[in-house]
Amino acid sequence: MKILIGHDGSQSADAALVDLQRAGLPVEAEALVVSVADVMMVPATPAYELAGEALMSRRVTAGLVYAQRQTERVVKEAKEFANRAKEQVRSYFPHWNVRAETLAGSAAFELISKADEWRPDLIVVGSHGRSAVSRFILGSVSKKVVTDSDHSVRVSRGNLEKDLNEPLKLVVGVDASAEAEQAVRAVGSRVWPYGTEVQIIAVDDGSSPMFTLTAGRMVAWAENALSLIGLKTSVVWEKGDPRRVLIDLAQAWDADSIFVGGRRFSSALERFQLGSVATALVTKAHCSVEVVRNRAN
Repeated sequence: MKILIGHDGSQSADAALVDLQRAGLPVEAEALVVSVADVMMVPATPAYELAGEALMSRRVTAGLVYAQRQTERVVKEAKEFANRAKEQVRSYFPHWNVRAETLAGSAAFELISKADEWRPDLIVVGSHGRSAVSRFILGSVSKKVVTDSDHSVRVSRGNLEKDLNEPLKLVVGVDASAEAEQAVRAVGSRVWPYGTEVQIIAVDDGSSPMFTLTAGRMVAWAENALSLIGLKTSVVWEKGDPRRVLIDLAQAWDADSIFVGGRRFSSALERFQLGSVATALVTKAHCSVEVVRNRAN
């Protein structure tokens, strides 16, 4: 398995690394930790005021030198984040082949480009950036990676205080789609600890009169397939907006992760509208969300 991990040095990113231990990942894997130096970010240091004065007084040369130094600082910082995260992943998974890489540019764009080049089975990102500003601008690096990437993406909301020995609770959202089948297969392909529970949730949004029949076949198959590998499975049928229902039920059950199939947007307009269940979950769910895509496509 190939896993691409985006890390920006934030607490959220560190929690995402811890969360990897509760994602059912294999004992042996290849991981690439990527930190992106966003050289366009406003520097969060007092020296910014000095740069402003230099530019305002038309000391262009001083301003350019300052900008170069700031770029070097941001790149160095990103490299430190990547190397630190690499060692952290190695400590959790001693049999993994882990390496680190630093890139420069827009975080979401660089992660997606690296994924297109390296073709991982899974991209892992934290849910927030390092500051209030980055939560607004980057609030949605994770959302952009989910909507624009062709790969499976895990947006981690790991809890650093949670006991790693507690039994896992997984939610799998299903309907009658091929994307939902991929989500079930992703859960079934992982290595889960004894006692792991899976709640299969089928939500009828009223758009198909045949929903109960068509989704019923998938639910029965999913329950049987996941039970056969030793997972404690249960089924929930609900009516309403899948985005709201999945979020509410997962929170009420205190789920650790939600798995759903990820549709691909056929146009920029669809990406702009962001009407997918996956996008809503990534934005609002209390726990980690894994959006599964068929790698072959």
